[in-house]
Amino acid sequence: MMNIIGLLSLFEGSSKYWTWLIILLCPLMHVFMMKGHKHDESCNHKMDNKLYQCPKCGLEYQEKAWAEKCEKWCRKHKSCNLEITKHALKNERLKNN
Repeated sequence: MMNIIGLLSLFEGSSKYWTWLIILLCPLMHVFMMKGHKHDESCNHKMDNKLYQCPKCGLEYQEKAWAEKCEKWCRKHKSCNLEITKHALKNERLKNN
């Protein structure tokens, strides 16, 4: 990219605006690239959500109450409760394997 800018700056007679147009093209390409990778508001919304994790089994929950129930059950019974764990978020690593 820098080679093109340097080359265009040699042509003083053509137009000095070409250099600025190429420089401004870079942020524009970033905008299209971010949209192509789906980095939009829905992605930011997911990142804002706080997750609560059971310290015993490591399952994550969107609601603090479920994480606390899971922790109590894990401490008392040293196992998982299906009624509680059905509220846990699915682990992306397990999906990919």
